[in-house]
Amino acid sequence: MSEKRDSIKDVKRVAIAVGRGLVVAGRFIGVKVASAYRGVDPDLRRHIAQIPLMSYSLFARKAKPIDAGIPDGWPPLVFVHGLGGGRGDFGPMAWYLRRKGRRRSYSIRFEGTGDVEIQAAQLAVFIRKVVEVTGEPRVDVVAHSLGGVAARVAIQDHDLGGIVRRLVTMGSPHAGTYVARLGNTPITLDLRPDSALIERLRRNPLPASVDAISFWSYSDLVILPPESAVLPDSRQVDMTPLTHYGYLIHPRSWRAVYEALSVK
Repeated sequence: MSEKRDSIKDVKRVAIAVGRGLVVAGRFIGVKVASAYRGVDPDLRRHIAQIPLMSYSLFARKAKPIDAGIPDGWPPLVFVHGLGGGRGDFGPMAWYLRRKGRRRSYSIRFEGTGDVEIQAAQLAVFIRKVVEVTGEPRVDVVAHSLGGVAARVAIQDHDLGGIVRRLVTMGSPHAGTYVARLGNTPITLDLRPDSALIERLRRNPLPASVDAISFWSYSDLVILPPESAVLPDSRQVDMTPLTHYGYLIHPRSWRAVYEALSVK
């Protein structure tokens, strides 16, 4: 009987020792994780934290027919998403702009992966369809990230200078981005700073008839260097400390877009 009691005591001692060891190990791991977290750039932490917030865009991934809508006194508004995005990316911004009076907006959904020039061709068709259906002669374009480059190619290669009244780009790699070095797809190759496409865009500015505004931010870690998001000969809006995704989800960005579009 005493042997049984001794065995039980031994088991309890081992359990207590193991429990204490787990507590010590947990504290050690917690300290290391916290230390590693603090060692990450704050802008990178905010980029990572905002990715889940973009999940709302998944609810509007399918293409939507273009309808005439009700005239609101402004040109129709065309939204152009970036790499890996979708037409739902602009949902919160479109809602805000509708409340401010911009009730006619249209979001493209690029088909397939392709390359920037293929996307530009799709965008040109989309914009001309918006003009045809609405009966309006001109449109305003708001583009995020890669969408801004696709919009520039569409304007230059598909004779849209007389159709696009205003182009607002947000975190678009106009001079390329070194982050594109991490990929090896037709699109990421096009977005490298030394690509043939970026060089062609450098040599060919937008038509003077297009009023261009470029949003950029020192906190944007997708566009490196951040100044690459500045479109030459455009009005420049410093949106620091917004991240690459902050352009889409932050009310400050929505207000800035509204103000940029409202200039007569």
